[in-house]
Amino acid sequence: MKKLVSLHEIQAYLERLAPPTLAEDWDPVGLQVGSRSEEIHGLLVALDATEAALWEAVEHDCNLLVTHHPLFFKALKRLDDSTPASRVARLAAQTGVSILSFHTNLDAADRGLNEDLARKLGLRGLRPLLASRDRRHPKAGLGRLGSVTPTKLKSWLPKAAQALGLANLRYVGDPNHPLRRIAVMTGSGGGFFAEAKAAGADLLVTGDVKYHHALDALAEGIALVDVGHFAGEIGMVPLLARELRTWARRKKHKLPVFESQSGADPFQFWNSQAP
Repeated sequence: MKKLVSLHEIQAYLERLAPPTLAEDWDPVGLQVGSRSEEIHGLLVALDATEAALWEAVEHDCNLLVTHHPLFFKALKRLDDSTPASRVARLAAQTGVSILSFHTNLDAADRGLNEDLARKLGLRGLRPLLASRDRRHPKAGLGRLGSVTPTKLKSWLPKAAQALGLANLRYVGDPNHPLRRIAVMTGSGGGFFAEAKAAGADLLVTGDVKYHHALDALAEGIALVDVGHFAGEIGMVPLLARELRTWARRKKHKLPVFESQSGADPFQFWNSQAP
């Protein structure tokens, strides 16, 4: 007979997949709202802890929301309706939905988000771009570095866009720039172009590339592809959902796992030639 599972058991399992010791010092991963002793009768996985994701959890009769981005990057001084984070925290408490977040620890994990992105892009012979913060996990670390069949940037871009389901890609570099080794860094990784070049990468794929990082990368002779923050990380939803479903079946837990459909890239593109 299947049994309900506690929030503590779910957190313990996910922390084996993405140990908190892999998280950056500034990153408040883990339990954001709720009680570890709570029995969980349904779970929704989402990229962000938004009001839309919370209502989605309620609609599916879920009392746990598992996200990538933590709710509390900044300390709250009051629990009112003045900020998105405080509104979500209030709503979570009112609806009885707990929130768990796995951020840079999931990015760095050896079966985590950077590994997932690198495989989607067809990279081979993967290794961490930056060494793990925890030496007990030598296969973990931020970013990934891998190889591709020798090609040119202009030939590789359409394949990358198709792999990620994107109509638009920002890039920096000569279209004829040769590619043999490619680095990926989920999230906002434009500042790591020097580390990528030092590791032998011809290209760094990341999101949120800043203007001055782009200028410096161009001067240093390494190409950049900016897939955006959302596209680089939305893969965490099916990734964690698969992991949790497999674990629940193995443990004979009664745990419906849903994948959020409410998340969307906040950026849109305007085309002056469009009718």
